[in-house]
Amino acid sequence: MRITNRMITTKYIRSLNTLSSDLDKLNTQIASGRAFSKSSENTSAAIKAYQIRRDMSKTEGYQANIAHAQSSLTNSESALNHIQELVQTAKDKILVANTGTASADERKIVAAELRTIQDSLLQSLNSNASDVYYFGGTNTDTPPFTLDANGKLAYNGVTLETILPVDEARLSKDSMYVDIGMGLRMNGMDVDPSSVFQYSIPGINIVGSGTTSAGGMAVSNNLYDLLGAIVGQLDNPLYSYENIDALYGKLSAASTEIIYNLTEVGSKTSYLDFMTDRYETQTLDLQERQVDVEGADAASTIIKFKTQEVAYSAALQMGTKIIQPSIFDFMS
Repeated sequence: MRITNRMITTKYIRSLNTLSSDLDKLNTQIASGRAFSKSSENTSAAIKAYQIRRDMSKTEGYQANIAHAQSSLTNSESALNHIQELVQTAKDKILVANTGTASADERKIVAAELRTIQDSLLQSLNSNASDVYYFGGTNTDTPPFTLDANGKLAYNGVTLETILPVDEARLSKDSMYVDIGMGLRMNGMDVDPSSVFQYSIPGINIVGSGTTSAGGMAVSNNLYDLLGAIVGQLDNPLYSYENIDALYGKLSAASTEIIYNLTEVGSKTSYLDFMTDRYETQTLDLQERQVDVEGADAASTIIKFKTQEVAYSAALQMGTKIIQPSIFDFMS
């Protein structure tokens, strides 16, 4: 069989292209730090890499949800602290006014101050950031607390003083939630509340609802209307120490819910801090596994690259001897 110059040239170019391709592959591995760039290069490692990346993507999503919930809880805690300060200020002023030494004018001054506190309380209950209301449950777009036609406090359109038990149960459990990796489950078309993290505080649980008896009077259980009832008693010419004292007792009892909700916010925040640390550790573990599966050994890859580089240079030099010049190389 006669070996022609064309056969030698074709074989040489094919080998040179293979060397060039291998050199480029090693150069890419050094630049990217990855052992392979296509799943076909290492199928079993690619499957593991996809699983690791999927887990990392889930973890990143959980961390983003946790950050959102933490921000909301921080804002809720700030608003609750302000509400507590308002109620405490109101209680202090009521004690000053409800004495045998306070005059009718002094009681009227305190009543005016309590009305201002009432307005501030309503504003704080409707606290929001970026037009998202903290205490409205799943209603985050409109102010959850409003006043009905009779000036009574309403929550998400339901007057708290005359609320029905079914509405009270529904609104007290209505909360925003996020998936933080607790094993999201569905109950039919609804999300199982035990499988998600409920981070918002329903406003009805802060102020109270329904009515109760105090000193023979039927009075509201919610903080806003209780303050209003006390203001009415202070403005009443037939001032009664006993009536105001009874209302004050109900106000003090109702205000303990603020402390309870502050404690709940603290508990939720602590749990999110724990989950944050957990996912940060998990992310580091996944990154280490990713390097083990996808990463190229730097020292070994550089040595192979240098060796391939020498081989490629030698092949180029050999080509000048293998491929004989022809008349066409000297034509200009």
